[in-house]
Amino acid sequence: MSSRWMWRVVMPVLLLLPGARAAAQERLLPSVAGFELPQASPRVHGLVARFLSARRGDSEFGREPEGEVALGENFPLVALRRGARPITLGFGSQVYGRFSLGDRKSALISNDWVVELNTTAVLGAWTLTGELYHESSHLGDEYGDRFGASRIDWTREVASAWISYGPGAVRISGNLSWVLIDELGLARPGAAVAADFKGLPVGRILGGAVRPVGGVYFEGAAATSWRVSSSAKLGLSVAGASGGRALGIALIAHDGLSTQRQFFRRESRYVGAELRFDL
Repeated sequence: MSSRWMWRVVMPVLLLLPGARAAAQERLLPSVAGFELPQASPRVHGLVARFLSARRGDSEFGREPEGEVALGENFPLVALRRGARPITLGFGSQVYGRFSLGDRKSALISNDWVVELNTTAVLGAWTLTGELYHESSHLGDEYGDRFGASRIDWTREVASAWISYGPGAVRISGNLSWVLIDELGLARPGAAVAADFKGLPVGRILGGAVRPVGGVYFEGAAATSWRVSSSAKLGLSVAGASGGRALGIALIAHDGLSTQRQFFRRESRYVGAELRFDL
């Protein structure tokens, strides 16, 4: 029997052994933390519901109560390096929908979509992440009909790099991005900086540890003349006994440019509340 045929027979048997299965699992879908956006970022990972009081509305609805639903996550797929300083290849996707709570007939204002590949290296207190993502945005049909609005062709391919440092309760993050493909022909660079806080447990609920969390987030882009937008979050996070998935509730605020890509040049200001489940 040739060595090639021998491996075709032997390898499936080896993979059935407990030790071999464990080694494969360490490489494929490794049990490590995936890349997460900063706490106060308007773009998020997880299942998120937000109630917003728009003090300065970015859509034609103007000042009104609005809701936003976000669904997305980043999953580590392959461990390129294991151990205390892992390097992982991950895949993520996100969708965001913004709704008017004051108009039932044309409630959906817009929806944004993101699909990404990323590589994350954890180097002690430092974390480095490179992203390559596709982003698109669409108007709600009824919203467009009511206001005679046309969709902006926000279709982009973006390369982005994150660097984070956090040896303790506070974590500082910085980002630089460059648009590789842009259907609108806008200026390409962008940048962001953020600070996150995750405190010590202050109590327990149903066996889960309750921690105060918060953050601030600032971003700007050449496409909007480097107008700096700021976002903030302050709340509580409840993690299970294993320290994995968490439930969070927080007060949030934003001041600057719209977080809806269809209205990227318009001013936006809101305060609200957020309920978040980690996936």
